Amino acid sequence: MAATKSPVFLPLVPTIATLLVLAAAASSFSAAESQTSFATKKQPLTMKKAKLTHLHFYWSNIRSGPEATAQIVAPILNNATFYGMVALNDDTLTLGPNPDNSTSVGKARGLYHFPSNTTALVYEMVYNFAFTYGDYNGSSISLLGSVFPTSGTANELSVAGGTGVFRFARGYAVLNFFSFDPVRTLVVNELDVYVSHY
Repeated sequence: MAATKSPVFLPLVPTIATLLVLAAAASSFSAAESQTSFATKKQPLTMKKAKLTHLHFYWSNIRSGPEATAQIVAPILNNATFYGMVALNDDTLTLGPNPDNSTSVGKARGLYHFPSNTTALVYEMVYNFAFTYGDYNGSSISLLGSVFPTSGTANELSVAGGTGVFRFARGYAVLNFFSFDPVRTLVVNELDVYVSHY
């Protein structure tokens, strides 16, 4: 006698699987709904004694051409002050001032923009400095502040935070113009960063 297929069991197989999936989803939703607190208070972290680290390196930025590390994403609205311009950057950090033959210590990624429509040339910068060198490999600091490129004086920036070795970081950085190559549109700045961290 030829075997006959069950007209009942086979159609129920996907139905049972569907019910199991729905039951698991309902259980997950119930667990998620039971967690009604947006934030929970924790015991304060036991901090080690704060230490101050001084970082010294050079920051290279190429404004245009095939080697460009900066890209303008919003146009200039006032040619006298560069008002309105926004640029994104993926710059190189090195131990020495020559980016072509100096050891790389990391990357500076972020943006700067010109917010002033007056005669003062000033730009605001927000950057993440991600280090790839020595004990600081994998750690980063965030810098922000105003830069007056034609003032002839040093500019101070705030250390807003950090990751890795620099968790809970605070401090300041002193930025000095070092050199400019008009052929490559290469700007090199010298940075001294003083970071308090745990």
